[in-house]
Amino acid sequence: MAKPNILVVDSDEGFGLMLKEGLETNGYYQAQWVASGGDALQTLVESTFDLVIVEPDLPDMAAEQFIRAVREVNGDMKIMAVSLMGMPLPPGLEALGLNGILPKPFFVGDLPDLVDEALGRKRRPSQVVTVRPPSTPVPVEEPTPAEQPETGAPAEETEIDFEGLPPLPAPAVSYDTIRYLRANEPEILRLLNDLNREVRAEVILLVAGTELIAQAGMLSREQSLQLAQLMIQIAQASAQAARFLGEPNGQFVQSLHEGDAYRLYSLSLSEGVLLSLALSSNVPLGMIRHQCRQIAGKLAKYII
Repeated sequence: MAKPNILVVDSDEGFGLMLKEGLETNGYYQAQWVASGGDALQTLVESTFDLVIVEPDLPDMAAEQFIRAVREVNGDMKIMAVSLMGMPLPPGLEALGLNGILPKPFFVGDLPDLVDEALGRKRRPSQVVTVRPPSTPVPVEEPTPAEQPETGAPAEETEIDFEGLPPLPAPAVSYDTIRYLRANEPEILRLLNDLNREVRAEVILLVAGTELIAQAGMLSREQSLQLAQLMIQIAQASAQAARFLGEPNGQFVQSLHEGDAYRLYSLSLSEGVLLSLALSSNVPLGMIRHQCRQIAGKLAKYII
C-alpha cells in the first residue's frame, strides 16, 4: 500500500521542516513542505496529495481563502489546521469542515493517530516498549565447600547498609532553565530528530527535573511520560550507587541497561537534565555514545 502523501504549509521554516521530518520519521507517510499558500496551490496542481496541514496565518493569503481554493482544486482533499495549544481557531476556519486539528507544540509520537484520524484511516495499535523496573534483589548464594577458607571457618557475611544512605532528592532544575528549554522546543525537537535519523530509536527523550521537554520517535506522549519517569528513577539509583562507591558528589554521567531486544541509554547533560533513548540492541553502543555526545554539545546552549 502506498504511503499517504502530505503537504505541510507553514511560513515558519523551522516548524514546517520539523513537522515534515516528524511525519516521515515513523515511516508511515511521505511529506513535502512549502512556505506559502501560493506555493501550496501550485504544488497541489503538479502533484497528488492525500492531506494538507496548514497554519492559520499564511503570509500571502487568508487561510479561509486558501482552504476554499484547495477544495476547488480537489473537493475531497483532507485538511488539518495547526492551532496553538489552548488557543481557539478563527471562527471562519471552523466553519469550513476541517478534518482535524494539529496542536502546536505537538509530540511526534502522537502524529500517526492525529493524521490517521484526519485521513479517515483505522488507527494502528500503539507500539509499546516494555520496560521492567529492577526486580527484588536476588539473595547471595552461600559459598560452596571449595570456596570456603582452608581453616574450614565459615565465611564472614558482609552487610551493606543501604538504608544508611540518605535518600536522594528529586532532581532540581531551575524554573528559568525549564522555561528556556520550553521556549526552544522546536529547535530541540529538530536536534532529537537529527539524532533519531542516525540511531533509529523507538523514542528519544529530553527530560529536565521531572518534566518531559521533548520527544522524538514512535511512542505516544503517555508512554513517553511513563518512560521518562522511569529514566529519572534509574538516574537517581545510579547516583545513589555512585555515592555508595565513593564517587565525588554521587556524580551521574551516563547509564546503560540492556535486554534481549532493547537498550536503555541515558546521558546527563547537566544537573537534572537527561537525554534518554530506548532503541534496538542491534545499534552499536559506540555509535550511540558518539551520536549522543554530538547532540549533547548542540543542546548545551539551551541549558542555562
